[in-house]
Amino acid sequence: MKGSVGVKLFPKSTGPYPYLWILIIFPQYFINALQDDNLTSKVTALITGIILIYVFRQMYWLGYLALLLHFLLGIAALTAVSIVVDPSMMFYAIGLVFLFGYIEHVRNLVIGIAGLIIAYLTVALVVNGDPLAFDNPYQVVFLLVEAVIPTAVFMHERTKNLHHQLDHANEQIVTLVKEQERDRLARDLHDTLGHTLTMIVLKSELALRLIDQDRDKVRREIGEIEQITRSALRQTREIVSSNRHHSLTEELNESKRFLEMKGISVTICSPETWPQIQQSSDETMLSLALREGITNVARHSAAEHCRIDARVEYPKLVLEVKDDGVGIGKELSGGSGMHTMRERMQLVGGTVDFLTEESGTTLCFSLPLNEKKAGVGL
Repeated sequence: MKGSVGVKLFPKSTGPYPYLWILIIFPQYFINALQDDNLTSKVTALITGIILIYVFRQMYWLGYLALLLHFLLGIAALTAVSIVVDPSMMFYAIGLVFLFGYIEHVRNLVIGIAGLIIAYLTVALVVNGDPLAFDNPYQVVFLLVEAVIPTAVFMHERTKNLHHQLDHANEQIVTLVKEQERDRLARDLHDTLGHTLTMIVLKSELALRLIDQDRDKVRREIGEIEQITRSALRQTREIVSSNRHHSLTEELNESKRFLEMKGISVTICSPETWPQIQQSSDETMLSLALREGITNVARHSAAEHCRIDARVEYPKLVLEVKDDGVGIGKELSGGSGMHTMRERMQLVGGTVDFLTEESGTTLCFSLPLNEKKAGVGL
């Protein structure tokens, strides 16, 4: 009937192996168990065989505590038939111990193996009056093999799962590295090329205004545009190759030149001796964050004067950029420029804060220093 669901004996993923186990083990079990002429022994063997088949089938579908309980049920049934029929019937636990090795927790594994050992000792105690008096030396071998098999399977599955987790973690790491590299390229392109292209636009506008008035100055501006363009090309290559180091002192000088070209007077106050910054990448991040701040001043502040104050407040280096412009509105305080500055400073353990007033905006960058090396010049 369409839509009906048939009962599956075993999971499809196990293939033919469960059926091979049934064909190999259980016929031999019933042949050995039903040889006894005693009716009680035969009935016990028959009931135990049915229980074992049920347990064997269920263990393919179960896990955790349910798998442990079914394994102990199978061992208890084998204990009963071994006492009534033959102690060597404990050998048929071999079909269960392989499956029991797929148990998820070490505690349940230990409980199951302990139950198996207790079963062997109980059979020897009831049959021979001594828990260590086995009828056949092979029973000791059976016990050791049936205790080792689930342990080996458990360790194999645990190792395989750890490898899967490691592979998954490596895939996540690769994905994160790619995302970080994309973010790095986006930040560097925004900070570096955005700044450079702004200079090109300003100089191009100036050249257009002077084209009919001062041709010599236009030639100089076009020459500078060419130099800036070549610099932008070099910066692009450096960004891609990730080998660009941005010096803070160079960035301060570049900021002064950039703002003055925009018509904003600049005052820079810096220490005579610069402290040692922990890593060159820290200095690069601070320089790029400063560049983004200076670009925002040039684009949005409408300021006439800007003061850049660099000072050491151990254990940190502080850069303060203050302009006398119109201040940063809400639409700019949450823009990509502010986000990029915060992100760069967070990458090196620093911070950036801003205060906007009617008289202008103050940006404050803070970078942790290596106190042991403080006082060494950049």
